[in-house]
Amino acid sequence: MKKKMVAVLLLSSMVFAGCAKEEEAPAEVEPVVETTEDTKEEAKQEEEKEEEALFDYDALGVSPVEYGDEFEMGENLKAGLTNLIYPNYDDGKWDNSKLADDDSWKDSFISSYLQNSWFSFDYMNQVGENSDGIMSKEQVEYAQYSLTGTYIEFDDGVDLSQASSGFGIGEIDSYTVDKYDKEDDTVEITVKYSKYEEIAASEPGDPDHAFDVKVVLKKDPYSCFDGYNVISLEKTETTKSLEADGKTHYVYGDILDYDLDKNYIQLEYPFGDDYTNGNAYFDHFLTIDCSDNPGLIDEAKALQESGVWQIKVGFKFDSSVKVPFETIKGISVEEADR
Repeated sequence: MKKKMVAVLLLSSMVFAGCAKEEEAPAEVEPVVETTEDTKEEAKQEEEKEEEALFDYDALGVSPVEYGDEFEMGENLKAGLTNLIYPNYDDGKWDNSKLADDDSWKDSFISSYLQNSWFSFDYMNQVGENSDGIMSKEQVEYAQYSLTGTYIEFDDGVDLSQASSGFGIGEIDSYTVDKYDKEDDTVEITVKYSKYEEIAASEPGDPDHAFDVKVVLKKDPYSCFDGYNVISLEKTETTKSLEADGKTHYVYGDILDYDLDKNYIQLEYPFGDDYTNGNAYFDHFLTIDCSDNPGLIDEAKALQESGVWQIKVGFKFDSSVKVPFETIKGISVEEADR
């Protein structure tokens, strides 16, 4: 927060020469800045004026929000955070102060927030309905500033109808409030977050990755994300690990391919039995190594020729098997029973 500085004029030290004894120059006096409640309020008002000057909120059709005695995450902020937490960041950290130097951020914001068929927020929907799906340059800049609290200039407006969808999705399962004061601009919360690499695989309680996320917010009454900017994120992965138990377990999947020469069967959309099941433990494909049991390929081929596409493959889950499962050594093949 800016403070009004009280200007202090430092007089040059003067030396008087003559018959009298030379006097020592007076010591320099350090300027003293006195901060009062009035100066704090004036500085806050100045800061708010500077922020308001970035946009014509009347022209944008935006009104300020009022804050309650307790923090409550609105749907717009929840949507914005869900999108912002999803990507991988260096050391799990994201900071809005780095956006000005991030050449990829503008394109990322447009594709992830404005032209994403799986994502929306109220202000974008209102603009789209009233302008044939075209968001102006200023509206784009306002939306981006609302999310991050950092002004970024865009080259042009955006056609909201040119949307596409991603392959993954995230969910905010819950949150706790670590710091909130109605009179304080900064809010700190911790979010429980689930990440699904594929939208089709999203099942409650069964994420590919789970995180605890420390979130710092700043109040911005004009933000279209329920009156908050996101200042920083810090993600800590809490995904449960799967331990090898040396027992026989089973995986299921659709037969995608097999190779008699290379001794493998490739499955698509694999999942496990009660012990090994979990999106975090499987990728989109799974290779069954049949080098020790080449007859398994003939069994899989026979099942496929009879109209069976989903099979059940047994394997020994010992310390040689890496998780997430990419390749396992098959010991049995049969028609899937689940």
